[in-house]
Amino acid sequence: MYDSHIIMTNKKESGENFYLRSALKAGLSAKAAAVYVVMLEAGIPLNPKVIVMRTKLHRQYVYDALHEMQERRLVQVVGEGRKVKYHATSPDKLLQEAEKARMDAIDGVTHLMKLYDRSPAGIVEVIRGEYAVIADEFKLLQEARVGEFLDIVGGAGMNFVMLMGDRIHQWEDLRKQKEITLRYIGSGEDVRHNREESVITNESRLIPGIGNIVNIAIRPNSVSFNFYEPEVVTVRVRNEAAVVSQRALFEVLWNVAK
Repeated sequence: MYDSHIIMTNKKESGENFYLRSALKAGLSAKAAAVYVVMLEAGIPLNPKVIVMRTKLHRQYVYDALHEMQERRLVQVVGEGRKVKYHATSPDKLLQEAEKARMDAIDGVTHLMKLYDRSPAGIVEVIRGEYAVIADEFKLLQEARVGEFLDIVGGAGMNFVMLMGDRIHQWEDLRKQKEITLRYIGSGEDVRHNREESVITNESRLIPGIGNIVNIAIRPNSVSFNFYEPEVVTVRVRNEAAVVSQRALFEVLWNVAK
């Protein structure tokens, strides 16, 4: 969900909504997505002052957004100095990136399921739908032993918070009762939220570039892949070897994260 001050009050055209969803799905931050939509609508190069007026964002936010778009090659720079203007490139690149990220995530889990489908029944669990996934999260906490751990490689952490809604406080209270430690590796916005705003007590570290489609949650008895696009699905592998290998990978990432 992006900041309310980004949302324009006039009725949106379907094309703009389409591009905004595509921008967010491809991994652009909320502010960069808002700037990108404005530039697409204009269809011509715009100087920063005009972009600030049209988005109603702070000047620094606009420059940060333009820098992010330049890194993703989604904007072309025209002119120099005070005459510099910015022109949005085709949104087709966003759609291609979003689809590739989605397919890579799904392929990864599909490969894991093939590895384990010859194992004893019950090792692989698939939980589909928002209500079922929420109920499953509480079931895991209720069954957990006191003092267990929960390590998450994320990027989609904000999706989990939005999914839980008002029940996030109940989830956190139960986690504290069980004294379950939580470590999180994620993207810039997720980590900032965890450090400054989150109701969940946690230790978070940053690794730039982590996608926002799936979280990997590592517990003592299982590894869960939590999807939020194109539907809410959890795929869980209950296997000691999977837990050991995924937690070893987590420790490597944790040591290099900021």
